[in-house]
Amino acid sequence: MAVNLLRSARAPFRVVIVERSGLLGRGLAYSTRSPRHLLNVPAARMGALPEDAEHFLRWLRKTWPDTAPGDFVPRDRYGLYLESLLRDVAARAPAGVQLETVPAEVVSVQEEGGRVRLALASGGWVEARAAVLAVGNAVPADLRVPDGGLYASERYHRSPWASWALRDVGPRDSVLLIGTGLTMVDTVLSLEEQGHQGVMHALSRHGLLPHVHRAGALERSMAYSSPGIRDVLRALRQEVMRECEEAVGADGHLHPIPVRIRAVLRIMRQEVKRATDAGADWRAVVDALRPATVPLWHRLTPGERRRFLRHLRSHWEVHRHRMAPAIGETVERLRREGRLVLHAGRVRSFRLEDSGVEVRLRPRGREAEEVLHVQHVVNCTGPEGAITRAHPLLQEMVAAGRVCPDVLGMGLATDAHGALMDLSGHASGLLFTLGPPRRGELWETTAVPEIRVQARALAEHLLQRLGTAPVTRVPMVHTGLPLDR
Repeated sequence: MAVNLLRSARAPFRVVIVERSGLLGRGLAYSTRSPRHLLNVPAARMGALPEDAEHFLRWLRKTWPDTAPGDFVPRDRYGLYLESLLRDVAARAPAGVQLETVPAEVVSVQEEGGRVRLALASGGWVEARAAVLAVGNAVPADLRVPDGGLYASERYHRSPWASWALRDVGPRDSVLLIGTGLTMVDTVLSLEEQGHQGVMHALSRHGLLPHVHRAGALERSMAYSSPGIRDVLRALRQEVMRECEEAVGADGHLHPIPVRIRAVLRIMRQEVKRATDAGADWRAVVDALRPATVPLWHRLTPGERRRFLRHLRSHWEVHRHRMAPAIGETVERLRREGRLVLHAGRVRSFRLEDSGVEVRLRPRGREAEEVLHVQHVVNCTGPEGAITRAHPLLQEMVAAGRVCPDVLGMGLATDAHGALMDLSGHASGLLFTLGPPRRGELWETTAVPEIRVQARALAEHLLQRLGTAPVTRVPMVHTGLPLDR
């Protein structure tokens, strides 16, 4: 957001980023220092600018000249890239267009007299003409089961991303990883990197691992531009969107035909077969649906969206968010060695023991419970499903009625531009958001290709709205201290 605002703003204009760590561009995903944690998208598709998908690739080649377009590079390089991009754009901004960083945490947001006031935990506040809540994903939630004192103990690790999260895990300790998605995979890689040799148990409802990108995925996708493959993939989008055609109702008006998940699944299966017959594979079909995902999601009724989340979400996630080939090979090796064991089922309870943790679980499809004994439990479930429940600032804003959850309770209700809606259904002219908080309404809104488009569109919208607004004559950041200090 800051990059897009700074690139397009005309003076006088000031962008203030409030970030409690004071570090910009990394967040959880790109703060890792492990070279084993790789991006799960080829470098040539990860440019931060929507008009230049290869911008990241060119930046990489300045330091790592042998980087190929299809390489899956370490994630910390992407954090360095975002830092470098912001620094460069800020330095090149026109005179009078400024960037300011405030290392603080926002604890409340107020709209007063056509302006936004953000109260800081330090006691000061920030005043602005508009604010964007770019809060990212929520932290994982504890399982809502009897924990027998586990959650307050050193044997439980709520988030594997904290720098100290896994340091107490001994080389031979057995570990339960709750979740079998990409967060679990990263945790497995981190444990192995620190010399762990014990057994790692990974548990989720379905016990599904993320699929793996095919080697040479980018080159293969370019080959899919042949007429036969292109026609197959175009047919997929057309057939899916045909489910969204309008029809005249009894009242004489056009109404969207509700889309049913079962029909979309049937079309997907048909197109996988057609793509396979044409020389492609299922990955091409999943990727081809991406441009149609948001309009398709909009056409689903809340009931159909819930049906998808209940029955198909896990299957979609493992097909859509895939592992880099090298990581897939490591995971497969650990499974062959018996060091990574997958379980499909649900945790029923935890209980601390003298030597570890007793985990009672119910395997999928069985009535009888099983007992597992481990030394540590790591929460790898990923972001909390209801972002407003996991973020104190959003909790405060919801309680005050200034914003409201979306209909699924996954994120925040917004208008088409990302303006936050209050409990009365009115869109704010001052408060906006993008990325994960819009997941309930957009679904595809957590990856770089979607977020970079949102950031550009929202920046243009804000600059247009603020173009004729009066420029503030007071300091942007207030300490709350007397003027003589």
